Amino acid sequence: MRHRLRKPAAAYLLPFLLLFSAAAPLQAQQKPVQPFKIAAPLLQNSQQSTPQQVRVLPKDREQLHAWLQQRLPHVKRQQTTGQSITLTNLQAQDLVQLQQCPWVRYIDRANRQAQEELELKDTDLSANNITAVHALYPELNGAGLAVSIKESPFDTTDIDLKGRILPAPAFEEAYSLHATTMATVVAGAGNTSPDATGVARAAAVTSSSFANLMPDDAATLAAQGISVQNHSYGVGLENYYGLESMAYDEQALAQPQLLHVFSSGNSGDETPETGRYAGISGVANLTGQFKTSKNTLSVGALDADRTVGTRSSTGPAYDGRVKPEVVAHGVGGTSEAAAVVSGIALLVQQAYAQQHNGSLPPAALVKAILINSADDVENPHVDFKSGYGNADALGAVQTVKEQRFFSGSVAAGAVDKFTLRVPAGAQELKVTLVWHDAPSSPDAPTALVNDLDLRLQHTASGASWLPWVLNPYPHPDSLHQTATRQPDHLNNVEQVTLQQPDAGTYEVQVQGFAVPQGPQLYSIAYEYTSGLTWSYPSQGSSLKAGHSNRLRWSGVGNGTGELAYKWSGSNDWVPISDNIDLRQPYVDWLAPDTLALVQLRLSTNGQTLLSPEFILAPTTQAAVTLNCGTKVLLQWPQVKHASSYQLYRLDGLYLQPLLTTADTVAVLPKTGQTAGAYFSVAPVVSGVAGERSDAVTFNPQEERCYIYSFLPQQLAMDSVLFNLRLSTAYKVQEVALERWEQGAYRTVQTKSEEGHTSFTLSDDAPEAGLNRYRARVTAHGQQYYYSQLEDVFYTRRGFIQAAPNPVVAGQEVQVVAHGEGLAQLQLYNLTGQLLHSSTDGGVVKTVPTAGLPAGLYVLRLITEKGEKLTTRLLVL
Repeated sequence: MRHRLRKPAAAYLLPFLLLFSAAAPLQAQQKPVQPFKIAAPLLQNSQQSTPQQVRVLPKDREQLHAWLQQRLPHVKRQQTTGQSITLTNLQAQDLVQLQQCPWVRYIDRANRQAQEELELKDTDLSANNITAVHALYPELNGAGLAVSIKESPFDTTDIDLKGRILPAPAFEEAYSLHATTMATVVAGAGNTSPDATGVARAAAVTSSSFANLMPDDAATLAAQGISVQNHSYGVGLENYYGLESMAYDEQALAQPQLLHVFSSGNSGDETPETGRYAGISGVANLTGQFKTSKNTLSVGALDADRTVGTRSSTGPAYDGRVKPEVVAHGVGGTSEAAAVVSGIALLVQQAYAQQHNGSLPPAALVKAILINSADDVENPHVDFKSGYGNADALGAVQTVKEQRFFSGSVAAGAVDKFTLRVPAGAQELKVTLVWHDAPSSPDAPTALVNDLDLRLQHTASGASWLPWVLNPYPHPDSLHQTATRQPDHLNNVEQVTLQQPDAGTYEVQVQGFAVPQGPQLYSIAYEYTSGLTWSYPSQGSSLKAGHSNRLRWSGVGNGTGELAYKWSGSNDWVPISDNIDLRQPYVDWLAPDTLALVQLRLSTNGQTLLSPEFILAPTTQAAVTLNCGTKVLLQWPQVKHASSYQLYRLDGLYLQPLLTTADTVAVLPKTGQTAGAYFSVAPVVSGVAGERSDAVTFNPQEERCYIYSFLPQQLAMDSVLFNLRLSTAYKVQEVALERWEQGAYRTVQTKSEEGHTSFTLSDDAPEAGLNRYRARVTAHGQQYYYSQLEDVFYTRRGFIQAAPNPVVAGQEVQVVAHGEGLAQLQLYNLTGQLLHSSTDGGVVKTVPTAGLPAGLYVLRLITEKGEKLTTRLLVL
């Protein structure tokens, strides 16, 4: 139900009365913000001697060009995205003149060097309830949608992205591991590893360069069907509303279904040097003015314990607005967190499109849904570190599935009203209003143009509630205060929450408080929560046996609970802990090291939560152990209690089931289908497959026929010993050592040790001097496989030999002796005078003879053990 109320227009002539509103006690204390014609960072660099590049917003483009031609003819001009012009080759005095130009509205920084903001660690899709969405709604995978990764290009050969990459000029440059990781987090197929599964694994992906910090060409984005663009980069601390901010807000209005998602930055421990919050440590440290735009979404990072990471950049924006709006799991940084939220946005868009004949939702609605469904962390309600909370993919998708949203438009002086019904037992009601606001002037003290107000009213009692608002006054005490209920005249996001709401009807009121550029479109999302629900493990989850696994639940909990598990088919619950703190929505469980189907139970005072049945499986790994002739052998370790094993092969875009076997090996024909293919394996119990192993592949041109390595223990020795390693023991009958003797190879030793892959082979009766050997493997019914040839110089104890001998003076003498360790070489004449001494650790040691007169000499070698070996040397 929806209707409008209109008041006299005079009641809304309030732009000049904002200081006297309910928010006035906060705003009246703030330092005055003077409008500047030039961005503050440019003022800091105004005296630098090197030529500069700036971006200019003209009042009159033709007049500005004429002024530049007359006053600064050496300055070069080029058109950029939107209304701005880029000027290059400016000197310091030129910048001073430019500030006096009557045809310039604003002077801003031009493109800066962008930096990636991530060291990837510990990606965990369960932390944002993404695994729960994958389990409950497998049809939501991003299919039919496209995402752009704006930074360096990603690896187009990555098998987790193959077949879904849209062409782009950016791919002409070398790819970046960071960009590849971002693309994988958003849309990875999970082919190389289960850990490479992205949030929206079927979405199309493309790349765009962050060398240009302005928005990409709108026509190009539209032609490729881009509905989400991820920006995981920064340019250093910048907290002002500049031309890039304005351009992104303009593009959001021009392309209302496109959502830009920015990382807030990894500079949370830094102090801003300019703006209202200059000198206040650890606040207002967003890494790029484009992140202060109103119609985009900025994302901070949570550590594994659900606290905002120390380095995650925080708000407020330059004018006191809330930034970041949400946070997400990002142990490695805000880049990862932003990519996670970009993927969730795709799932929300797909869920909406399935209900609306393929039409995509307005980005403002997607933003409202993401913010409203986020789970509160850090300070209660909204705060400048975590925004409105931790992104919840399941809550966001269910908001769409249950159609808990509505949109409308409101003009100045109008009030829209919507009704919603809250069921009995709800623990919290949350309503969020979002609108894409008109771009602000870059010199405005506050960025908000159209100001809407949100109010929630209980129909039966008439009680009403205002949104939560933070104190933006530039002092640490103010910025860390808990939010209070009052009108919000800074943000284009407003949220009302109500704890323990009475059941019944509520009215959501949206008022056009000041709408100079109206009517203003808006979107609203709402939800009510009741009790705890399992979020991980989900149906089909595979937990790691013998490892610590994080179990998660959603909802508001108090006190403690009891956690237990049971095996499938059993009625006996095994206690895990009777003191689970329900204020923390997770606990770590060291799972038993076995393969089985398991169920969990969390018991509280008034509720019992049963998890879906899931598989507990040890990790395993397939390997190509034979690539020989026309066959390929895949092999993996046996998993106790496994009834069979599921083998997968990459077929098309994703790994597909290939065959099921009770054995731990699979022999495949080496055909066009298997050549260069990727394979993976998973143990199966009670018909349920556990987590897949990492993928393995092979090069058809590099044959491996049983013998992995064959090496002598020493190249010169008094006993001949070889180490032989096999790639597999599959159908091996025996191994043998063969020595070349009188024109043929003779077997000198054989071994038959079933199941072994490592052997020590020896020759008890070698010939003195050089011997040549090979290993032989007999398998598959008298089929022979041979190693490479290896030469060994057999030396009895006390053996030493020098060659050439006699030697022409000036040539090096090579010495072979028993043993291979470090040895001291000494050369004496017949009178006992020491002519040369050196230490050599090689198999064949050398002695110089340059400058020696002809005659007979004594060559002595002293081994590491002190053994002295002597021979005579004749020099010619």
